[in-house]
Amino acid sequence: MMKPVKLFLAIVGMMLITVPALSEMKTFTFGGGPYIDVPQLSVAMDKNLWKAQNIEANVVPFRSGRAAFEALIGGQLDFALMAEFPAVIGAMRDQKFAVIAEMSQYRATRIIHTGGKSIKSVADLVGKPIGTTAGTNVHFMLDNELADAGIKAEIVSVGPPDIVAALSRGDIFAAAMFPSFYGGAARTLGDRYNELAVSSYGTHFILVATSDMITNHPDTVTGVLKALYEGEKVVTADPVESHAAVSRVLKGTQKPDQVSAASKNYVFRMSLDNALVDLMTREGEWIHGRGSIKGDKPTSDLMRRFVAPQFLAKIDSSRVNLN
Repeated sequence: MMKPVKLFLAIVGMMLITVPALSEMKTFTFGGGPYIDVPQLSVAMDKNLWKAQNIEANVVPFRSGRAAFEALIGGQLDFALMAEFPAVIGAMRDQKFAVIAEMSQYRATRIIHTGGKSIKSVADLVGKPIGTTAGTNVHFMLDNELADAGIKAEIVSVGPPDIVAALSRGDIFAAAMFPSFYGGAARTLGDRYNELAVSSYGTHFILVATSDMITNHPDTVTGVLKALYEGEKVVTADPVESHAAVSRVLKGTQKPDQVSAASKNYVFRMSLDNALVDLMTREGEWIHGRGSIKGDKPTSDLMRRFVAPQFLAKIDSSRVNLN
């Protein structure tokens, strides 16, 4: 018969062997984008909302969502935040990923110009040189706006870092640029800054996961979404704290009042719906029409195959509205 002391030590030894296996934190790598665009992530980071889901996040910042998506496809990330446009290209190339949530929508897209008050609508840009970054979502938006206005213009391809300077020099009359450059354009152009509001398109910021995470680590996928869902509750119920959390995560490079001002241009709500699939389908058709990616014309059925709604539906079924 085992003596009491030895029995106690044996039990403790068994606990040391078995307990870590039950409580081991699951670590995942998350490619982040501009945190103002997705404050749910900033709140989750600031308040370590991952812990309640027994997961640990390694959040890696990227200068663009496209770069984060490329890293995810290359096996360097488990999750990535980005605009919807790179996911369309990924679906058309049959890459291994799935959209698991839309996180937010930008609602203040605009075309910036130097034409003064005489330019009252997109139709007034007829024949003008307009700069944009070719093959991107802002190019897609510009083509649609010109088509809706029934006009043609001279499209000039300009890289993102050069587009404000080109507009300032007069190389182009107007520009469809990424929203992150709007502030720089206003500062650079001063009194020459003018804008046309665009209602036909707003960037949808989405969260994607690798096929491996979807298939082999579904609990981690659900845990990530639960943490972000809890973060969204703070964003909705306590905007002041949310803005402060974003500022803290950004190490004070954006003050809370700046975050507050920028946030007015967004809708922050996790969802998956037909509108997103429809937009991705239209973008795919546009890409196909330009001949950028060969193959059959993309369909809504194709785009739908790259959406995995089961994880968000498990958390809040009212957030999912898909055919």
